[in-house]
Parts: sequence; structure tokens; C-alpha cells
Amino acid sequence: GMDDLLGLAVLGRHRVTKRWQLWCAAWAHGVVLERRKSIAEKLRDLEAEDALTICTEPSQDVAELVDLVLRVHDAGLLPERGGVGLDPEGVAAIIDALTMAGVPSETLASVTQGYKLNGAIKGTERKLFDGSLRHAGQPLMSWCVGNAKTEPRGNAVIVTKAVSGAGKIDPLMAAFNAVHLMSLNPEASRRDLSAFFDAPVMIV
Repeated sequence: GMDDLLGLAVLGRHRVTKRWQLWCAAWAHGVVLERRKSIAEKLRDLEAEDALTICTEPSQDVAELVDLVLRVHDAGLLPERGGVGLDPEGVAAIIDALTMAGVPSETLASVTQGYKLNGAIKGTERKLFDGSLRHAGQPLMSWCVGNAKTEPRGNAVIVTKAVSGAGKIDPLMAAFNAVHLMSLNPEASRRDLSAFFDAPVMIV
């Protein structure tokens, strides 16, 4: 819904150490400040200090997300297939914008949610514990992780919006989607990263 966040997770492997490195961003529309007054002040704080953008235009979130994905794609850092994971629900506008921007459809992958993310959830915990996954230390993600509630489902553990209450977890779910795809051991389509590092992704 429009009172949710749009979350983006960028996950890569260090080319020498092979350690996974995670950075996240999120976008919100002004409607969330009206509908979710209990978290409005927190969102404003995150906007001031972190990678959260409160949009002033209806399509700003999708446009800025696509711009970041396109930069990673153009740098050759995505695999030819399945490099951009998407929640299957409510992403038609993002898919349209990505394909119109030149991201090949085979680069996009639907990541099933619910209990099928169990491996990614447990894998993320393990890799954070042993230090093979490093994150950017973002207040945004500290807040999202604090909002996350787990629910046992048979032998699986799920994290969903339904059990997280009013708190937002969308960037965290994006991170689990990224971990799922990275666990498939993808290879970047191009090894020359000079163009990417000439203009690194930054949020200002």
C-alpha cells in the first residue's frame, strides 16, 4: 500500500575477501506520515540522518530506485539472469520502469515470500554472526530489524508485515530477498568495475 515503505537492498561480494556487503535504502510517501502518526516522527528522523527519502512526487520512489539499479546494471555488477529480486506482489510499476530503462527482463527474478524465505532469514543471521556478511550500520536498518517479529511455521521461521505491527520492515525484507539470490552464487556479467567506482552510489 501507499503507506508502506519501498525498500531496496544492494548486496555484493568483495572481489578479494568474498565477504558479502549490504547497503539499503527506502522511500516513503507523505501519506504514511498521516496514516501512521505513531511512526511519523521516527521517519522524519531517519530522513534527516539516513538513506530514507520522503517523496514529494508520486513516482519519485520508483524513479530513484530504478536509477540506482540501472547504475549497478550498467557497471556490469549484476548477473545476466536473476540479479534483481522482487516481491511478487504489487511491483508492476517497478518492473515496467526497469524494463523501460533498459534492464533486461531475464535479469529480474520473483522471490517467493513467507516460509520459502526461511533459508535466507537463517542464512542472514548466520553470516552476520560469523562476520561473512557486513552491513552499513544504518539507523534505518536498526529500526527495521527492531520492528521485525518472527512467527514459527512448521520447521520454518517467517517474518511478515502481518506480524510486525505498525513498524515497517520493507528494507529488511528486501535484504532477505537479496540474500536469497546471492545464495545461488551468481557471477557478475562484467569484471571491469572501473566505470562504477568512478561514480559510486551515494545518498546525499
